[in-house]
Amino acid sequence: MTNPEIAIAMLAIFVLSIMLGFPICFTLMAMGLFFGYYAYYDPERMQSIFDNRVFDLLVNQTYSVMANDVLVAVPLFLFMGYIVERANLVDRLFSTLQIAARRLPGSMAIAALGTCALFATASGIIGAVVTLMGLLAFPAMLKARYDVSFSAGVICAGGCLGILIPPSIMLIVYAAAASMSVVRLYAGAILPGFMLAGLYIIYVVARASINPKLAPPPRQEDVDAMKRGNIWIMMMTSFFPLAFLILSVLGAILFGLATPTEAASMGAVGGIILAAGYRIASIRAGEIRPEWVASDGVVHGHNPWFYAIGAGAMTTLILYLAYFFFRLVASWFFDFPMPTEHTLPFGPGVSVAIALVIAAVVRLDVGPTHILGLLQPKTPALRPLYAFGGQAALAGLGLAAVYALMFQVLGLGERFAEQEFTWWCIDIGFFTAMLANMAWKGIDKLGLKESVYLTVRTSAMVCWLFVGSWTFSSVFSYLGGHGLIEEVVLGMNLSPITFLIMAQIIIFLLGWPLEWSEIIIIFVPIFLPMLPHFGIDPLFFGILVALNLQTSFLTPPMAMAAYYLKGVAPPHVQLIQIFKGCLPFLSMVFLAMILLYSFPQLAFYLPKLVYGR
Repeated sequence: MTNPEIAIAMLAIFVLSIMLGFPICFTLMAMGLFFGYYAYYDPERMQSIFDNRVFDLLVNQTYSVMANDVLVAVPLFLFMGYIVERANLVDRLFSTLQIAARRLPGSMAIAALGTCALFATASGIIGAVVTLMGLLAFPAMLKARYDVSFSAGVICAGGCLGILIPPSIMLIVYAAAASMSVVRLYAGAILPGFMLAGLYIIYVVARASINPKLAPPPRQEDVDAMKRGNIWIMMMTSFFPLAFLILSVLGAILFGLATPTEAASMGAVGGIILAAGYRIASIRAGEIRPEWVASDGVVHGHNPWFYAIGAGAMTTLILYLAYFFFRLVASWFFDFPMPTEHTLPFGPGVSVAIALVIAAVVRLDVGPTHILGLLQPKTPALRPLYAFGGQAALAGLGLAAVYALMFQVLGLGERFAEQEFTWWCIDIGFFTAMLANMAWKGIDKLGLKESVYLTVRTSAMVCWLFVGSWTFSSVFSYLGGHGLIEEVVLGMNLSPITFLIMAQIIIFLLGWPLEWSEIIIIFVPIFLPMLPHFGIDPLFFGILVALNLQTSFLTPPMAMAAYYLKGVAPPHVQLIQIFKGCLPFLSMVFLAMILLYSFPQLAFYLPKLVYGR
C-alpha cells in the first residue's frame, strides 16, 4: 500500500511522542504496529483480529536483530568498558598523565583530555566517562584554580570522544544499520578521531598560553609532590595496561586476526584480568581488605599444601613466560624461529610436574627456598590467594585428566584425526584453573555484578531500538514515506556538498532532543539510500556523522554531557558556565568536519592502506 500522507503523519506523531518523553524503543514498536496494522489490513483474508502481517513483521525483525553477528560485539565491548570503569584505574591514569604533562601550559587539562580519550575509547559510554571524570578531575582542576567554564568544557568534550575513536559502539551500530564492514569503518575513524583529540589539545595549550589565568601553572609544592613518584613505574601500572588492552583489541580487528566479536570477547576477558590485577595490587598495598581477612586484620587460615601448589604453579608459569618472551625477542632480532608449542621446553605435562616439585620444596622447606621466597607474596593477605589458586589447579588437573582419558577411551583421536589431539590439556587445565580461581577471588564481586547488570540493560536498549526502528522503517517504507522523502530531496537537484550540509544540519538538530543511538538507528537510514545518487561513500558519510554526533552531547539546551557533569559538580557550578565551556570545543568539532570534507583521505587512507580498497 502506498500512502505517503499517512507515512508523514506517522513520522510527525513519532517526533511529537518522543518530545513528550515517551520511551523511544517502545514508541517505535507501538507506532510500527499501529500504522502497520492499517497498512497491511486486508478484509478479504482476515479471519481474526491477529490475522495481520504486521505481527509476522515484528517477529521477523526481532529474530533478525538477535541473529545479527555484528551486534554480538556490542554487549562484549560494553562489558569491557564497565568492568574497566570499576577497576579504579582512571584516578591513577589521570595522576600519571598530569605528572607527564606538568611542563606544558594547561597540564591538568591536557591530562584530563588524555584520560577522557583513553577511558572513553575503552568504554564508549559517554555518561559514565563524564560522570567519573567530573568526580575525579573536575574538582582537582577547580582546586588548582582553573577557570570553571574552561574545566567543564574539557571534561564534557573529552568524555564524548568515545563516540568516534575505535573501538566505538556507535560505529558498530552504524555498520549494522548501513550493512557495511565494521573493520573498514574502524580503520577510517582512527585518523579523524585522533585529529579531533589533537584539535582539543591544541586549543587547550593555545588558550592556556594566551591567558594563563584560565589554567594556572602548578605551584612549586605541587610539582615537588608530583616528583615523588617514579613516572615510569606509574606509566607501566596505569597508562600502558589500558593502552595495551585497547590496542590489542583494535589491532586484532584491523589486521584481520579476529572478527570484531572475537576481539570484543578477548577485550572483555582482558578487562576482567585488568580489574582483578588492580584489585590484587590494592590488596597487596593494604588499600583494600579482602573478604578472607577479618575486620581486626587477622588473615583466615589456609591449607599449606594448597598454598605450596599455588606458589609452585605461579613460579613455573613465570619461568615459562620468561622463556617464551626470550624466544620471542630472539626471533625478532636474531634468526631464532618464532616460539610455538613445539619449541617449549619438554613435553606436555612436564610443566605440571615441575610445579608440583617446586610445591614440595616450598612445603617441606628444603633446597634453595630463599630463592623461591623471592617469587612468593610478602603480604599476608595474598597468601590465601595462592592457596585458592593451588586448590583450583588440582581441580583443573583432575578434569583435564578425565577429559584426556575419555578422549582416548572413546576413540575420538581417530574420529578427529585432523585435530591432532595431544596431552597439552593437562597443562592447560592446571594453569588455567589456577589463574581463573585467583582472578575470581581477587575481583570485586559487587563491581562485576554491576557491570553485568549495566551491560545487559544497555544492550537490551540497543537491541530493542533496532527491533522498533526496523519495524517502524519497514512500515514507513511500505506506506511510501522513504520514497516520498527521496523524491523530494532528489527533486531539489542538490549538489553533493549541499546534500551533505543539509543532512548534517538535520542530524545536528536531531541531536538536541535525541541521543546518538536513536539518530543512527532511526534517522540515518533515511539518508543512506540517497548516497549512491550523490556519489558519497557510506564510510565517509558515517565518519562525518560520528563527528557530528559529538555535538549532540555538547550543544545547549539539550547537551547531555553538560547535564551529566552538572549532576556531580560542586553546588556553586552553574549550568550556564558548563554550556559556556562547551561552545569552544563545539567549534573544534565543526573545524574537524570541515577538515575531513576538505581532506577525505583522512577517512580513506587507512582502509586503502590496510585493505587495498
